[in-house]
Amino acid sequence: MSSIDNEQLGNSFVRHFVSGQRPKRPADHLLTIRHGEKETLRSYVKHFTRETLELDEADDKVQLTTFKAGLKSREFVVALAKSPFQTMAEILLKAQKYMNAKDALAIIRDKETPREKEGKGEDRRGQKRERGDQ
Repeated sequence: MSSIDNEQLGNSFVRHFVSGQRPKRPADHLLTIRHGEKETLRSYVKHFTRETLELDEADDKVQLTTFKAGLKSREFVVALAKSPFQTMAEILLKAQKYMNAKDALAIIRDKETPREKEGKGEDRRGQKRERGDQ
């Protein structure tokens, strides 16, 4: 019967469990993540969040800055500018609320009857309304 000493056991453990892990990425890796031209905001948030899990270490300020720098959605950037965020959790919550609102509006728009869609932008006399009336 053969035995194994502590050093052999330790080396075996490290080879088995640690060698399969990828090394953590530096925080500046987040600068490479961009909201693609045809990518949805939901997809960008998911991609960005997944990438942050692979970082060696990055504080909220770095994550906030790089997340906003990679955005392409002007509407969402404006929504973010209206209130300052201190943590990544806050900005992700704002993104979730924004995406839910966009989804709800899309559902409402899809449920409108053809007559309602035709009448958008016109008053009861069939004349175009001014922008301030809407």
